[in-house]
Amino acid sequence: MIFDHVFLKSDIISLISARLIQLSTTDSILLLHPSAEIGMPTNSCGLFSSVSIFSELKLEPLPRSLNMSSSSLRSEWFEKHLAIVLANSGAIISTRAKFNQTSSNTGEIRGSTSLGGEISFNTLHNIKLPEANNHQWYCYIHPNPPPPGISIFSKRYDASFESWSMKPITIPNVFENRIGRGTPNSPNTIDVILELAKNYLDSSLGLD
Repeated sequence: MIFDHVFLKSDIISLISARLIQLSTTDSILLLHPSAEIGMPTNSCGLFSSVSIFSELKLEPLPRSLNMSSSSLRSEWFEKHLAIVLANSGAIISTRAKFNQTSSNTGEIRGSTSLGGEISFNTLHNIKLPEANNHQWYCYIHPNPPPPGISIFSKRYDASFESWSMKPITIPNVFENRIGRGTPNSPNTIDVILELAKNYLDSSLGLD
């Protein structure tokens, strides 16, 4: 099989980058994912500053499973929704997949995946975060408001909270922990990831 674009990962920046390609071209896209489910688990941030990003990516209608408020959502389900939209628009997604590159434009897919064997590609994407956006952040999902001193948080539709800190902190009754990435001032919110994806595609493909 021959693909215009092969993504070695299906993390949030790869999913958004693939969606931007899909909206701008008719290129064929293959996304690989090493585990059984996209979004489960995830370390991405579910905060955002503007709902316009979802219209820009043409992701509506948004499912209730996102548990979306005016400033945050469940990022694991957002990644799943992105994958569904991509697949419904023609992208191929192969989970439980391992990739071995055999030449500048060929490779072999292995693993317990529905798509295996030799493939050819025009562009191979293995997106890495810029150094400025690769600082470690700690995330806590919890039922009560965060303690004083935590300024980066959002309340979800189900009244749970997603809080971020550059240092480990103690919050009562945490039911999920994550270690994500960001700048020294903020985790990589969905808005930030969208801009990073645009910058990546502009520099690698001249796509803006």
